[in-house]
This record gives sequence, structure tokens and C-alpha cells, in this order.
Amino acid sequence: MDTLTTFSRSFDSDVHIASLAFIVTGLLYRFAHEQLEARLPKWTHFPQTLRDRMAVEMACIPVRLGLIVFTLPSVLAAFSPAAANWSAVDTRNALVACALMTGAYLFDLIIYREDVLSVLHHMMGPALLVWTRTCFSSFTAADALVSRSLMMFVFFGAATGGIAATSGVFLLRVGKKYLARRRLYGCFALCVACLTVTTVLSCYVNVLYFLHTWDEAFAYFGWFAPLPVLWESFECYLQWRWLLRFYELEAKLRQPRRQHDRPKSSGGGAGDGTVPRSASPDSSDDQVMAVPAADGADDADVLMPSVFPRWTVPVLKMLVWQWVALMSGLWYKLVQDSYLAWKGGAAVAAGKMVADKIVFNVTA
Repeated sequence: MDTLTTFSRSFDSDVHIASLAFIVTGLLYRFAHEQLEARLPKWTHFPQTLRDRMAVEMACIPVRLGLIVFTLPSVLAAFSPAAANWSAVDTRNALVACALMTGAYLFDLIIYREDVLSVLHHMMGPALLVWTRTCFSSFTAADALVSRSLMMFVFFGAATGGIAATSGVFLLRVGKKYLARRRLYGCFALCVACLTVTTVLSCYVNVLYFLHTWDEAFAYFGWFAPLPVLWESFECYLQWRWLLRFYELEAKLRQPRRQHDRPKSSGGGAGDGTVPRSASPDSSDDQVMAVPAADGADDADVLMPSVFPRWTVPVLKMLVWQWVALMSGLWYKLVQDSYLAWKGGAAVAAGKMVADKIVFNVTA
């Protein structure tokens, strides 16, 4: 009865936190709209869908900062024994983080998007809150297995990686109108560097965590074990996809302006000086990349040197394939253990049938 009461009270608290995050995000969305319109000349000349998207991305930043506070302890203790350093406070922090992300992402989802994968990605916020409620809520060390995995995704993906990606997208779509070319490139390169660190850490820490705890994880999830593995594969795929696309955009920004701002062709695509829809989680208005640079931009017709070493992208692609190899190993363990569990279950069932038949013959 006490456990049920604690569960009910905590779930009620989660609903309140998610509702509050939804309301606060809505208020910040309106505030961001007003500030951008007041401080940026010709802001109203941008398409309405772009203005709405940029405003909601800025409104979500305070929630992302809050996610860092609530998820960082779980990330730092990810590979340590749960029985020694997991408490009810850690479970509560995980639930608060999921509730905050749920409220902010629910508001984010009502703003128009064109990228279907991005919509699926942001639906993970509400799904995580449901998952935490169905998978763990004991407020003991038993919560650590699921909670730590979720919190690593939230910390690297929604929090730190989300801030870097949001800043980069804002620079590409809006900052290009107002910043000189070199300043624009420098700011965007900083976002790419931050996104690189968060993406590599996110994908590798998560797959290594599952490999490290696989026996425990398979015993915990049972026949539902494919769900977290499939979810991790999809989420990490999106993160690698967006990171490599950001490097393509970084190379495009360095091109001479006369090549970079060619008029759009009827077909669109990678060579027309626009941001393709796959450029980011929020791509929608391709024509923004073709907006002329701010007045007084320096060296507009000169190829700018990259701040990244020449081997950066090849190394990242090598890391991607190495991550694919690790994920393949994880899928192999999943298939192997699932087969052994099925085979063992079938053997037990056959043995039971034989035993029942023997008992029947004896009694007959």
C-alpha cells in the first residue's frame, strides 16, 4: 500500500512538472517572438514557419539547461555499482528530468516541422516519461539499470547536444542575415565542435554501457530487450546523421560567396547553396541559406581555411563504422541470448510434457 501511494503521488507530481514545463515553454516562446521582432531588423521578412521554429528552439533552451542539472549525476556514476551509490534521490532526479523534457517537447511538437525523423525524435520525450513509469519506480538501486541509460541519452542528446544543434541552426537560418562571414563561420564552427564532442560521447558511452550491463539488462527486459536496443540504434543513427551533415554545412560556409549564394535551381539539393531538409533536426526553410551576408562582410570571395584538421571527417566516419561494429556485437548478443532463452524455454516445456505423461501413465 505504501509503494502504491508513493507511486501515485510521484506520478501526480510528474504530471504537474510536465504541465509547468509546457506552460513555461509557451511563455518563453511568446517572449522569444517579441524579443526577436524587436531586436532584429527585418525579422518579419523571414517566413512565418521559420520564425515560429526559431522562437520555440530558443524557448526550449532553459529546459535543456535544467536537464543538465538533473541528469549529470547519473551520467557521472554510469559505470559504478548501483547498489553502492544509487538512492531514491537519483530516481527522483531522473523522473523530474523526463517530466521537464516531456512538457517542453509536447509544446515543441505543436510547432510545424517538415523533417519526419525530427518529429519522431522529439516524441521520445513523452515516451521516456511513460517508459520510466512502466519500467522503474521503486526508488531503489533496482532503478539504476534503466535510469542511467535514459539519463545518458537525455544529457548528451536533448541537453548538451540539443543546445549546440539549436545554436548552429539559428546561426545558419538567422545569423547569416546579420553577421559578417568570418564571425558567422567562427560561431558555427564552435557549435560543430561542441556537437562533435556530445555526439561521440553519447553514441559510444551508451553502447558501451549496454555491453557492460548486457546480462543484467537482458534479464531485466526479457523478451522486450529488442526495444531498448532498437531505440538506441535509431537515436544514435540520428545523432551521427546530423553531425556529419553539420560538417557538410561547415564546408559550405567556407566556400567563396559567389559559389555559396548561387540562385536556387528548381530541383534543390546539396549543390544549390541551401540547407537541405536533412541538415538538422529542424530543417524547414531551405531558402534561408541563400540570404546575403551582413553588410561589410570580409573576404566574401575567398575560400576560408577550416578550423578543423583535414582528417576530422575521415576520423569521424571511422568512428561511425566502429560504432556500427559495436552495435552489431550488441545485436548479436541480443539474438544469441534470445535464441538460447527460447531454446531453453522449449526444452523446459518439453520436459514438463514428458513428466506429465509419465505421471499420467503411473496413475492410470
